[in-house]
Amino acid sequence: MPEALDIVCPCCEALLKVDPETGTVVWADKKKAPAQDFDDLVNRVQSQKSRLDEKFARSVHQNKHQREILDKKFEEARKRAALDPDKRPPNPFDNE
Repeated sequence: MPEALDIVCPCCEALLKVDPETGTVVWADKKKAPAQDFDDLVNRVQSQKSRLDEKFARSVHQNKHQREILDKKFEEARKRAALDPDKRPPNPFDNE
């Protein structure tokens, strides 16, 4: 089994370890440029905060939507069960 290849990214100069068989990045050692001044640090933190807020809002929206879908599926299953109360629910381990 060949060893991982060490590659330096031309854009950000990060050291990447790449698996030669799959072509996937196994490890990334990113180098961050030092901040020029305090304002640069504040701007960087603000941009990270806004990205995290967007991701959190997206996650909340997806979870809310997922709950509605699951509620609809549950109601449909409840209606079908009420129509035929003697029928057993399908067993997931039966291969029919």
